[in-house]
Parts: sequence; structure tokens; C-alpha cells
Amino acid sequence: MFKNSIKIGPTLLSLILILLVLSLFSVNPLPTFCAIVFVPIAAKLLWKKGEVPILFVGILLQWVQICIKILYASVIFVPFENLFSNPYQIKPAFYFSLTALLVISLGINLATRKSKIISFGLLESKSNEYDKKKIMFTYLCSIILYPLLLGVAGRFGGLQQLIIKLLDLKWSIFVLFFLVTFKDASQMKQKFLLIVSAEIVLSFTGYFSAFKEFFIIGFILYLFINEKLTKKEYSFMLFAGVILFNMLVVWQFIKPDYRSYLSGGEQAQIVSVSRNDALTKAFELGNAINQDKYQDAVTALIDRISYIDIFSASISYVPISRPHTHGRLWLDAIKRVLMPRLFFPGKTAINDSEKTMMYTGLGFAGNEQGTSISMGYVAETYVDFGFPMMLLPLFLFGLLIGFMFKYIINHSYNDIWGICLVIPLFFQISTFEFALDKIVGSLITFFIIYLLINKFLAKRIDQYIRQ
Repeated sequence: MFKNSIKIGPTLLSLILILLVLSLFSVNPLPTFCAIVFVPIAAKLLWKKGEVPILFVGILLQWVQICIKILYASVIFVPFENLFSNPYQIKPAFYFSLTALLVISLGINLATRKSKIISFGLLESKSNEYDKKKIMFTYLCSIILYPLLLGVAGRFGGLQQLIIKLLDLKWSIFVLFFLVTFKDASQMKQKFLLIVSAEIVLSFTGYFSAFKEFFIIGFILYLFINEKLTKKEYSFMLFAGVILFNMLVVWQFIKPDYRSYLSGGEQAQIVSVSRNDALTKAFELGNAINQDKYQDAVTALIDRISYIDIFSASISYVPISRPHTHGRLWLDAIKRVLMPRLFFPGKTAINDSEKTMMYTGLGFAGNEQGTSISMGYVAETYVDFGFPMMLLPLFLFGLLIGFMFKYIINHSYNDIWGICLVIPLFFQISTFEFALDKIVGSLITFFIIYLLINKFLAKRIDQYIRQ
């Protein structure tokens, strides 16, 4: 099970043991202990030595959405139930969610046991075969094409989801650009950092916090290229983490007024102002933050990240007020994948809020208000099967994720493209709040696009960017 898995060094192991001991004296001893002990177990299950750690980091982000309020409650010395709006079944929701994540990790581990390990050391010499200027040009082209294709994707009806997933190729080029320049002492590394910095700034002109994706993918790749972490690497990651956290806090503070400004007051996820005006407004709103507002924004950010409240409401409602659906939600999710809108134009649109209201008995804003509130795929699996039967389909789901990872690593055009093309898998597995039909559809669509890119595009792009 733990064959070839990373070794946890004495410093990290000591820190984990200290945290585990402290957790036993917290206000929430058992849930805090379980939350902390999950991390090293997941690392051993999901991260092999020398392997790019997208599986571990993807599951870790889901862990954050499950555990953040439990850890925060222990820090501020309050029972964690006090931080939730649906506290009555919050303990089962927490334990069911953490168990589900462990079972998914076991499925991934089983499926990836024979996957090839492509370390950065193997790629470093091969990266010299590529022309860095051509890679930079290709990446700049992807930056220009990305918003253009995203803007017109909706006009292609049934091809919309395929086009959106095709845009993940931008991240594959980003990975290639990162790998060939990050340990390069030439000016090309400076150009890479300049381009990425400009992208991060411009990401503030959009409706969503896209800047965080650069930090997270950068974190994954930084772990990949630095197999042995020293105090210098830990300090750098801590510094980057502090910057990201503060950016997220500021974003959470400005988000309501800023989004209203971007959309022109309409209840829709649109941008109706220029980038220059958007950046000016973001800077203006950000300057209004003070110490009290900062603390309020931190609390709001924790509320936004945490995503087991709705699960708690569904446990209170199902099966007491509404029976389990006995696999219907999973069947619907699979049927949606097998019935692409290209061939079934009459297929109904996904309405997450409607499903959430149906299985929680609570009221939520929906499509009419320009928003969507999902239960999350684990909560939907509970509605289907209850606990512990819900763990079987989630284990199979983990097997599917692991199979896709192994296939991409083992069957891509070459080792470098194996790493580049597997990175976008991270975006399909890193969000606990994903609705069931969306996460299943997203995974399958991503894999189809991978097969097409690997067969028809990877070789052509590779030949172009070689020396």
C-alpha cells in the first residue's frame, strides 16, 4: 500500500506528532485529531517518491474544505458545532466526509500502484532538447486564445464542455514553460516570472479568483522539482502561502461590491467593464480594508471554504423526511455523460440549487438569481445510498481517478508530455463542493480531450518547440 511512497522527514514527523498531542487537549479533541492524522496518511497513499503530487494536493484541498472550521474552532477554543448554520448533524457530516476522502484515496492508491514514476531528475536533461523561446511564444499564444475561445464556447452548444476542457491545454504549456525555465539562471526565467505576474494581476479583472490557480499549480511543481526540501524551500513556500492567503482575504472582502461593479449591477456572472476600469475598482475597494474588516473577511473566507454545512442539512433531511434515492443520482450523472448535448440538444440543464433544496428542505438562491449552490458529490452519494453503503461507489470513483492518472503517465507521447498533460487532472479532483453530475462529467470529458490531444496535437507541438 505504501510502496515507493514519500518518506516523511524527522522535522515534519515531529511537527505532526506535536500537533496530534496538542489536539487531544483542544476543545474538539477527536475531530481535530482525525483531521490532522489524515494528512500524513493521505500523503503516504497518494504521493510516491519523485512523482508529481497532483493527487495528494487535489485531495488535500478537499480536506481543507472538510476540516478548516474544525481546526479554526480548536484555535479559538470553541466547540466546532457553533461555527455552522446547520449544526444538528455536523459531526456525522464531518466524519462521513473524512471517511469518504480516505476511501477515495485508497481507491486511487490501488489503481496507481503500477504507474510509472517520472521524476524531475529524469526530465531535466530532456528539457534541454526544447527551444525555450518557442515554448514562451506558444504559451503567449495560449494566453491570447484562452479568453477568446472561452468567450465563444457558449455559441457551440453541445461542444461547449469539450472546448472548455480543451482550454486546459494552456496549463499543460504552462507546466512545460515552468519546467524548462525554473532552474534556469538565464533571462528566460525572469521573462517567465514577468509573464505569470502579469497574468496574476490581470486575473483580478475576472469574475472569479483565478489567481489562486497559479499559486497552487506552482506549489505542485515546486514540490516536484525539489525532491529534498531544505529550510530555504520551506521558507519560500511559507512566504508564498502567506501572500496567497492575504490575496484570498482581500478578494473575499472586495468580492460582493466588485462583482456587482463588473456585471453592471445585473445578477449574472459577466464582465461589462474594461480591464483598466476593473483593476482601478479592485484597487480602490482593496484600499478600504482595515483591521476590523480584515478579520471579518478572514471569517467570511473560512465560511466560504468550508463545505460540510449542506451535508449536515441533508443528513437531517434524508431519510427522515425524504427517502434515499438508491443510486438514482449516480445513474443520472452517468447518463448525462453518455448523452452529450451535441446529440441530445433537449437534455435539461443542470440546476444544482434545485437539487440541494430538494434534499435538504432549505431555501437557496438558484439560476434565476445568477448563482448555483450544490450539495457536493459526497453528500449526493449519501442521499443515494446512505452511510456506509455510500463508500462503495466512492471507492470505485477513486479507482477511476487513479486509472486516469496512471494511463496519462504511462501512455503519453513522452515523459515530459506525461507530466504536462496530467496536471489538468488536478482541477477535476480538487473541489469537495462539485456536484455529482459535474464532477463525473468533468472527469470523463477531460479524459476524452486528453486522448485527442495526445493522439493529434502533442507530437506536433513537441516537434515545433524542439531545438
